[in-house]
Amino acid sequence: MSKSLKAIDLSMTPIPLPPQKSPNSPESSPNTGPTWDIRTLLQKCIAERHGGSHMEELVMGECNLDTDMIDRVVDAVMRCGIRRLGLASNSMTREGLEHVIRYLQQNKCEGLDLGGNDLRENLYLLADALDENNPLYALSLADCNISPASLSSLLPALVRLPNFRFIDLSHNRELFKTRPNALGLLRKYLPQFPLIKRIHLMDVAMTSEHAIALAEILPEIRTLAHLNILENHLISGLASAKNEAEQEEACALYASLMAAVRVSNSIVCIDIDIPSQDSGEVVKALAKQVVAYSLRNMERLPLTENSDTAIAALVDPHGGEKPVAVPDVLLHIVGHMDGIPENHDNDEPAPDDDYIVGGTGVVKALGICLNRAADQRKGSRDMSPAGSGAVTPRNVIKEAEVHKGKAKEMSKNLLSSARKIRARLQPALVKEARSGNEMSYKRLQYLDTTLERMIQRFEDEYPETRLKPSATPFGETTRHHRSSSAPSAESSEAEAVDPATVTTDLEEDSATALKPALAQHPSEHSLASRQNAEEGRMHRFGQRMRRDILPPNTLDYAHGTTGTEDEPQHLQDLRSRVEAFTGEEIQANVQAVGIDKVLEIIGATKEELRELERRGGGGESKVIERLLSWEPSGENEADTATVARQ
Repeated sequence: MSKSLKAIDLSMTPIPLPPQKSPNSPESSPNTGPTWDIRTLLQKCIAERHGGSHMEELVMGECNLDTDMIDRVVDAVMRCGIRRLGLASNSMTREGLEHVIRYLQQNKCEGLDLGGNDLRENLYLLADALDENNPLYALSLADCNISPASLSSLLPALVRLPNFRFIDLSHNRELFKTRPNALGLLRKYLPQFPLIKRIHLMDVAMTSEHAIALAEILPEIRTLAHLNILENHLISGLASAKNEAEQEEACALYASLMAAVRVSNSIVCIDIDIPSQDSGEVVKALAKQVVAYSLRNMERLPLTENSDTAIAALVDPHGGEKPVAVPDVLLHIVGHMDGIPENHDNDEPAPDDDYIVGGTGVVKALGICLNRAADQRKGSRDMSPAGSGAVTPRNVIKEAEVHKGKAKEMSKNLLSSARKIRARLQPALVKEARSGNEMSYKRLQYLDTTLERMIQRFEDEYPETRLKPSATPFGETTRHHRSSSAPSAESSEAEAVDPATVTTDLEEDSATALKPALAQHPSEHSLASRQNAEEGRMHRFGQRMRRDILPPNTLDYAHGTTGTEDEPQHLQDLRSRVEAFTGEEIQANVQAVGIDKVLEIIGATKEELRELERRGGGGESKVIERLLSWEPSGENEADTATVARQ
């Protein structure tokens, strides 16, 4: 009879099956009247409430509902006018889902929880039932065994909903464990939602690389307020990163999230593991800034919702705000920051390790953003399987013919950070050159070169991000001129700076005194410089091998492997044969024809082995034998092209 009752939660209250009746038992007796089973009683209580249709929500998760009971509940809900229904973890079958579809098609459902039911093969039924007139604004599909293929039919349907605000895809590990994964779908469709505010992606086997690529498009979701990526073990492990490699990976992740929240006007919360006390100061400072910019966005939010004024308030620029406080450890690395009145460009250099961790982290994040752009272009080409005898897929559309698009705001923010870090790195280089610490100098110089090349690569990808010469950060003009005038990439590697070449000009107080002198002729390069360039070349070769051809078969946060994956036989064969090469052989091949050509031939062998495995085997030994016998000549690359065509 209550008219104030708005919601009922019957979760974890098993509904018993109907009692078994004997053939001779009467339906009723004069003394007891008609008999009711609890299933029918519950149906009537919901459908025929004497208090009227004022109830808004019914939750029956883990109630052991069979198909017949789901039918009864749906009928009662439709008669009562309930707008939010929870049927999680009831082992729902296709027939049960079809009953829920009837409820959706009534266009009165605003919230639906189907978590814990295996909907992998039937999710398209849900998509087909949605149209632009449906008022649904919240949908939970947590732990529904969803794959990227099944999600591809649902997201376009959800985009059409005018009021959709919340989706929960947590505990669906196939979304990011399979290849291709769901990252491309999320990057494509999430910015198209008109009002989405909250996204849950807990425990979906997401890696830091996935999170960085997802963070790149977060500012484009103009109403997004909350993202949850907790319980992804490959990300959670970075919160307690201790060694340098893990800290660099953590720095890339938190720097990307910080840039996304900083650029966004709506994000007020990103649920991610907080760095432990054992983490580096740079990582903890970046995580702190994610929270700081979230609080700034929270202060910007209007008091009213669901209005044109509220949306305009998120988009329009804001004035008269207090600047977001930035930890000193970050100010020492990047110097001046927009919105901060103090200028820290002339402060003492930060510790070398801070530059290494922070700078390398930003480089990794930018590299992931650029790789996503390359993958999108690759998807627009003809990548059909190669014909018999061919080892490399044929690209019908040349790379230059593919539209590159514009840089995203988040990645441009990272680019600005990379420029500032590189500018602040110059005094640190001078300091180490003066101290005579050759090892520290080489580390910083390698980081400087890496930042320079990443900035150049980004500017080549997105020409609109190039700075005018007058606006070029400190130290950028000289190196840019050097790289643009160098005859080749290989020769530019050799133009490294050696502490021995730094002259007494460093004692001068002019701006040019902070730039170490550059060797002008190859004959002046020291052995240490050439060795440093060679180490850098082989390091990049190894990184690209692990990223593009042979992912590590051990736990590796950087490449998203756990060491428990089942590696295909063709990859096992290729790995064992590549490991048969000595370091000197690989180095000679790289020097002879370059990194790209060596990777092309190994990658072509991988494709041919995969094709042979798909056809049922046979001929693998001949392919491997050809790879082992490959000895390219640096004077004649025609031999290399012949091997690639075989």
